Amino acid sequence: MGFLTEFANREANFASSPVGTPKSLAVSEKDQIQSARRVPRFELENVYLTDSQAFNTINKSKQLIMQAGYTLESFKKGVQSKYEEFFNNMGKIGMRTNLHQMLSYIHHDKLTFGAAYVERIYDREQTEILDLKMIDPKLMDYARDAEGIIVVDKTQNPLGYVMDVGRRDNLFLGDAIPKPDRGQRGVVLKGTDIFLLAFRIAHFRMFTYGNRFEALGIIESAFKDIIRKHKVEDATVNSIYNTAAYPIVGYVGDNQRAASQTLMDSTLEAMQNLSHSRYMVFQHPTKLETLEVKHSEQVDDTLRYFRSNQSAASGMALGFSIGTGETINRGTLSTQQRMLDISLDSEAKATAEEFKVMILDELNNVNHYGSEARLIWGTVAAEEKNEKSDRINAAVTNLIMSPQEARPYILKSEGIEPDEKAYKKFIEQNKQSQNKPVVKSKDKKEDFREPDL
Repeated sequence: MGFLTEFANREANFASSPVGTPKSLAVSEKDQIQSARRVPRFELENVYLTDSQAFNTINKSKQLIMQAGYTLESFKKGVQSKYEEFFNNMGKIGMRTNLHQMLSYIHHDKLTFGAAYVERIYDREQTEILDLKMIDPKLMDYARDAEGIIVVDKTQNPLGYVMDVGRRDNLFLGDAIPKPDRGQRGVVLKGTDIFLLAFRIAHFRMFTYGNRFEALGIIESAFKDIIRKHKVEDATVNSIYNTAAYPIVGYVGDNQRAASQTLMDSTLEAMQNLSHSRYMVFQHPTKLETLEVKHSEQVDDTLRYFRSNQSAASGMALGFSIGTGETINRGTLSTQQRMLDISLDSEAKATAEEFKVMILDELNNVNHYGSEARLIWGTVAAEEKNEKSDRINAAVTNLIMSPQEARPYILKSEGIEPDEKAYKKFIEQNKQSQNKPVVKSKDKKEDFREPDL
């Protein structure tokens, strides 16, 4: 009798067995070493607002992801209308955000901060989810104990989150903190924080590390280089501003007559009038010269180094992120474009899976829709539409794919709403035209088809 057969005869059923207590830790005090080195989120947002390369990279990445499109699909067709009704009616709370805007905001926050937060809005009895609302990531964090360690429950999931409401008048918001179990550390609030139970918050994460609770976006790993780049740019601009016109030096007096302080002061006053007067006369021997100022030749190389590091952190080629084609090596352009497509497509698919687990599955479980649903994201591609259309046309011509398979993409990429009735009529007319008899002309040797009436 085989090993697996013995287990089968013993009627081992792992799926229905109770989950045991994990023997490993989910979080520890050593996590604080990395947490202390993290960049505050308000500083990350400031980089997005003040750095043109970061601004362009985040927005272009988000736009490329969103232009791929998505489809919300229920596993059971009869339940599709329930999901559609929910998302069509969402947005009553929080700036009237619809589904498309919410997905765009989620991608934006993940790219900028590495995390996005959505609150599930329940009814008063907390038996049904009625709405969804975006939360500013700068205000959010995991609920932590007195030592700053993330507090988890028995299943090693976060017990909840804290939100800095900023005013003590708003401290009545939030949930009551659960009493800790024996041996468990309790949640400690700081300042104007409020506590939110975990079931209220959908927490999206981008690049996770360590205990997988923490994550970062595309700015943080290049943050120091961005700050240094700004300092070099400021110093360079100030230097250019101060030396836009070469400094003028005046030599007063000669070998026979020394210049007195009064004479030098009057000469300096006359030289200062050069900013608005082209003519002046000196009554004593005076010689004027300009000093040529040379700027450091390392400035361009240094700035290029910082920009390249920032580009590497974002996964977007430098030419794409700063919008200058001359910095792109044409020989490697297709490879860079392909790598960008893979990176953004992976992020889009990961977010779609997170959305299913934390939003769609929760809607199904809480609202009892009767079927799961999923968010299907289109393929993210930065290539020209004409290039892809040519490839699809060649595939149809070479009988690799059918026109019916290619048609949805062509219509979607061109932004054309399909008219199935008109398309069906067009196909029938085309078939009739192809089936018309061929008539030979008496005067010409060429064959021709009878014209359509």
